[in-house]
Amino acid sequence: MTDTKLVTKACAYVEALLRAKRPDWIRFHTFQHAKAVVKACKEIGAASRLSDEELEIVMLAAWFHDTGYVETVGGHEEKSVEFAVSFLRETGFSGNKMAQVARCIRATKMPQSPKSHMEQVLCDADVAHLASREFLKVSELIRFEIEHGMGRKLSEIEWLTRNTNFVAGHKYFTHYAQAKFREQLAKNVASLKKKLARAKLQEGRGKG
Repeated sequence: MTDTKLVTKACAYVEALLRAKRPDWIRFHTFQHAKAVVKACKEIGAASRLSDEELEIVMLAAWFHDTGYVETVGGHEEKSVEFAVSFLRETGFSGNKMAQVARCIRATKMPQSPKSHMEQVLCDADVAHLASREFLKVSELIRFEIEHGMGRKLSEIEWLTRNTNFVAGHKYFTHYAQAKFREQLAKNVASLKKKLARAKLQEGRGKG
């Protein structure tokens, strides 16, 4: 059975951690993102017929998967694992299940590399926003973080090229996510391609 008290405690722990330590420039990888990923995990996990125990592991991993951002961007997954293990060890969580939580978190590193069904569920939930109707708005938050990491602004064409290639090249792992997200993902890719073509046209006119 899922230990709802433990999952609720994890939620409170992550919220407090991010409130205390999240740098101001982290605009996308926030508590709200973690919350959205947990919600998506419930939906995809249920549709994928994860057991209660498996769903608990995935939800715990979802709460912690980006906590490492409070300390680093590169290799944040390992820091996230450290936060998760530290928290779970205090609760007496079993070592075997703790290792599964860690593997789920590590699987979200780009490019995603899920091995188990649980890892596939978390990976799909983590990028469910790619198939959101709000994607274009949300992606500007991601752009802000990337620009901060690079130490410079990206031109509109640079950003749209990068974003279009990433979204167009993404493949979901679970059958449920593939079916549910296919249509909106395709619409978002089409919107990005249209914006990119428009930006290139405007740049061409500017040079003419």
